[in-house]
Amino acid sequence: MKTNLSVLVILVLLRTGMMSVAQPSAGGIVYGPKGAFNIAAPKGWSLDPTAGSEQGLPCVLYPKGSSWDKADPLMYAKIASTIYEDAEAFAKLAIEDMKEKRPGFEPKRIASGKTAGDLPYFINEYPATKTYPRSERVAYVQLAKAVAFIVYSADKKAAFRKHKDALEEAAKSLRSMNVDYPGKPAAPESSPKSEQP
Repeated sequence: MKTNLSVLVILVLLRTGMMSVAQPSAGGIVYGPKGAFNIAAPKGWSLDPTAGSEQGLPCVLYPKGSSWDKADPLMYAKIASTIYEDAEAFAKLAIEDMKEKRPGFEPKRIASGKTAGDLPYFINEYPATKTYPRSERVAYVQLAKAVAFIVYSADKKAAFRKHKDALEEAAKSLRSMNVDYPGKPAAPESSPKSEQP
């Protein structure tokens, strides 16, 4: 009887462990060649380290009960290319690119502060235009030698407004992590054009 109970407990533990691997989590780590950070999912959101991998997104977030491919709104977190080490400069180049592609585009800074890991961040809002109908906000976080950014995006204005505080909650949860990759080649360089929405 004792043996049967032990086997049952092991099977339950294995099943629970397998289920948790496949499920979104409450937090995760995003790595880059010059920085890494830990981020937590806002209340009512799921963090998924695999759903956006085909799009080159190492960390995606969406409201609980939804999925990455159906969520509105949604978020994703990344580290900018190795050529960017300054959050303000990275945001400025991204805005210049968006102004070229979105006539009538007028961004505005809506928040700034410090993360849980004492890192400075700021959030810009990028409203929808006739040529780009999604409403967006981006949090830019200054890491020691890199720029982390979190994009919050929605098709429907009502969904955008309903969950708008989730971005700042995610940004505030961010903590930098030490990165030491001896002998690791640098990631391919790209511009904010390919990194911003």
